[in-house]
Amino acid sequence: MSSEIGPPNTGVRFRSGGYSNGGGLQSGARGGSEMPTSEILRAKLRAPAPRGLRRERLLKQCYDELTPVVVVVGPAGSGKSTLLSQVAASTDSPVGWYRVTEDDSTEHTLGRYLCAAAREMGFSLEPETNSIDAVLGELDRIGDVDALLIIDDAHEIADSGAETALGRFVALRPPRLRIILGTRRTLDINLPRLVVSGEARVIDQDQLRFRSWEVEELFATFYGEPLSPEPAARLTRRTGGWAAGLQLFHLATSKLADCDRQRAVGHLTGHSRLVRAYLARNVLAELPADQRWFMTHTASLELMTPALCDTLLGISDSGRILQQLTERQLFTECDDVGRTFRYHEVLRTYLELALLEANGERETKAWYLRTARVLEEAGEHRHAAHAYAKASDWAAVSRLVRHAAGCTVPIGNDDPLITCSEWQTDPWLALALARLRVREGAIAEAEQVYRAARELLDDPEFVARCESERRELLAWLPGASVDARLLQHWLGPLRAALRAPNTGRAATEPGAPKARFVEGMCALSAGDIASAREAMVEAQAADEPIAAISSRLVVTIVDALRGAMPDPAVVNDLASRCYREGLLWLERVCRGLQELVLMRDLPAEWRADICEEMLVECEKVDDHWGAGLLTFGLALVALHRRDPTAFDRFEDAARRFERLNAPVLVVWSRVLGLNPAALDIVARSKQAAAAAHGVGLHRAEMMALSYATGYDKSRSPTLKELAPMTAHQTDPIRGAVLPAIGIFCFGGYRLEAFGQIVDLTGLRPQARILLHLLSMTPNLDYHREVLEDALWPGAAHEVACHRLQVAVSSVRGLLGEYGMTLQRSDESYRLATPGYVFSDVVEFERALSNAAARTDPEAARDRVASLEYALTLYTGDLLQEDGPAEFVASERHRLRSAAASAAVALAEDYVALGDSVKADIAAHRAVDLNPYQDRPWWIMVDIREKAGDMSAAEQVRLDHRRVQEELGLVES
Repeated sequence: MSSEIGPPNTGVRFRSGGYSNGGGLQSGARGGSEMPTSEILRAKLRAPAPRGLRRERLLKQCYDELTPVVVVVGPAGSGKSTLLSQVAASTDSPVGWYRVTEDDSTEHTLGRYLCAAAREMGFSLEPETNSIDAVLGELDRIGDVDALLIIDDAHEIADSGAETALGRFVALRPPRLRIILGTRRTLDINLPRLVVSGEARVIDQDQLRFRSWEVEELFATFYGEPLSPEPAARLTRRTGGWAAGLQLFHLATSKLADCDRQRAVGHLTGHSRLVRAYLARNVLAELPADQRWFMTHTASLELMTPALCDTLLGISDSGRILQQLTERQLFTECDDVGRTFRYHEVLRTYLELALLEANGERETKAWYLRTARVLEEAGEHRHAAHAYAKASDWAAVSRLVRHAAGCTVPIGNDDPLITCSEWQTDPWLALALARLRVREGAIAEAEQVYRAARELLDDPEFVARCESERRELLAWLPGASVDARLLQHWLGPLRAALRAPNTGRAATEPGAPKARFVEGMCALSAGDIASAREAMVEAQAADEPIAAISSRLVVTIVDALRGAMPDPAVVNDLASRCYREGLLWLERVCRGLQELVLMRDLPAEWRADICEEMLVECEKVDDHWGAGLLTFGLALVALHRRDPTAFDRFEDAARRFERLNAPVLVVWSRVLGLNPAALDIVARSKQAAAAAHGVGLHRAEMMALSYATGYDKSRSPTLKELAPMTAHQTDPIRGAVLPAIGIFCFGGYRLEAFGQIVDLTGLRPQARILLHLLSMTPNLDYHREVLEDALWPGAAHEVACHRLQVAVSSVRGLLGEYGMTLQRSDESYRLATPGYVFSDVVEFERALSNAAARTDPEAARDRVASLEYALTLYTGDLLQEDGPAEFVASERHRLRSAAASAAVALAEDYVALGDSVKADIAAHRAVDLNPYQDRPWWIMVDIREKAGDMSAAEQVRLDHRRVQEELGLVES
């Protein structure tokens, strides 16, 4: 729709190829030649027919020959083009008209069109003149250039090379060439200097707005529907004298009686910010249903032709409808002499809102996607990019941008298809950009863009939509407070859980996949790995892409921590799905974590480099959460690989999470980053424990305190030291790097709960033995009679049963604090632990089974890893403090023999691998465990003989003979 208001000025006509005021110069009168139509769109050089009310106060400023440069600047619909067309039609000088479009953004293109405009004014320029300097040189050669050049829509080349070139052209123009620029924004042409020197004047938005007497004259002389002075003055105040608003009001009330029209002005309340919305909606309401439907569903095209509309709508009479709408003055015709149409920008904005209201979010996105494909097939890539953006198909936008730029360009910054001015003026593009920034993880920038989008459209529903989505981000901003009012989004409970562990109840329907995802993430943040995995398995069925993809990713990571080799194809598929869904921040996290989990079994420096690049990319786009998670992941892998940089990485992660106001993640970073070798480890561990206690992280608190317990770590490895070794096992512990409970029966009984040694001194001897017995097979049942016979042999059943109940009660009272208990099922008892328990006995036997299963020569190193792990676990006899107790003696002997056999097998494997030093150490270990085996002795002898140390070999033979003599196998 044109912003031009009023009937045609029949006294002055503009003819194609030149201008005429009744008998002036015609195009080519001075010998100009035309540019090839394949290069120059002549419609850009054709001034529109003069329309609207002639406002002499503005025209006089444009006619003033003493001010050679006039800049008419104002927003869409303020009457700029109307004024310029009136000037073009009524001036006595030769006139050149050039309407700039967004594809004129290079100096070369601008120069060609300026050259063509000069020819339209009747000046002869060389055919190849296309640079600004060349155009200026040609005009200087002509000499007397007494003409008017009008350049409309100059804002289309803002922030481009063409804008700079235009500034040079204006500054160096021939002395008698007058220039009038129409633009929506101030251009970079050093306008202040021109104004101060008297060479330029600015007609701004305030001067363009209609005064009350002009409004009265407009309705009386042009529309033929007079308004009395008081309603005219009120309408002027309500619309702010906005030209397009006045025309919209006329269209909305054209069928009303005079009295009803006068009353309609009162509906535009003075305190309402929704005047434009009111007017646009009323225009639509007055249309027939078929035209209203047509307009609503073609607004997505932006640029319309009958063929495009027919293809999009699947009809064949779009041309007829377009002509009907044109007659109602709802279009601005452009380019091909009435074959291409545009809605006025304000009306199109509200048509897009009407489309959303009619179809809903999902169907509207699908419609924009259909529109984009139609436009792309027609070669309208710029408009296709707009439609793809509004459909949130960022992969398609990237593809078009990459094709246009020849390289990867950040969308919304230096994007050649959607200019900065378009992001800043089109509310729907601005909203799309805000959503893109959210998907990129740039939360702070997204919040700012939402604010800007909100100001572009005075519609309550649009404003509410922007504000609702903006408020969902506030709690995730760096340094933001977590206000309960900001946590209404379905991810709100997770954000709260990052401040303090909670029950993880989601804001959506309990038990639904999306709710289970939130519960799982809350459990994960609290350190409950087993519960987290269980919830995440169920959450994979969620309709929400973030929940479905993230839950599958978490399951993969948890399984990798348990030791399972991740399938690269699965993680790669997750990353690809993130890309298809436009979740760019999650795609970076997926690809980074893919390399991290693979680095455990396939270490390579380039994998670490990829993760570092992902981290840099996060920082570049201000994705602070993604950067924090990747830093934390790098720290975990470094810790697993015993890389000393792990502790610095954890500290870096802690600082990042502090800036994000996520104390739970800060605590985990500080606890996992405790360096046992640090001189101040005790003080640091107590500080970390206090911080964990402050946010309610019991597991982290116990883990931190374990560094300050002071027990002899050289005697037995801790759970923190043993758990990472399970990465080399085919079926390692189920849980996490650090399981909640660790039970150690070799080399003396020890129970670890959440990183802290459990003090058993409060238990009576028989209760302690009961705990020892059940700990040999945690979470497995022992029949009551077996326990009674083992603890109180020979005692009467009634007495033994009572004593057992007392002992069970005593153990329950102690273990309840650590989330463990003794459960009774019928006539059996078991030691029940939360999640999965680490048991050195169970792990020892699993490691031996893994080694026995690897019989191929190619699996020698894997077999060695399993045997080494088993012997690391075997730190001494089973429950040695319980002495010769019958219930443990036979099991103790069996496990010791198994350890001795494992040491022999390890020595033989090291011999086969050519590592004589480790083979000798393993053989010594075998002899220590069971000196009555012959094989380790002969291995030691053979190693010394091959080394040429015959005396040492003989000493080993003598020691072996002494053992044989003790057994009576040889005579002394």
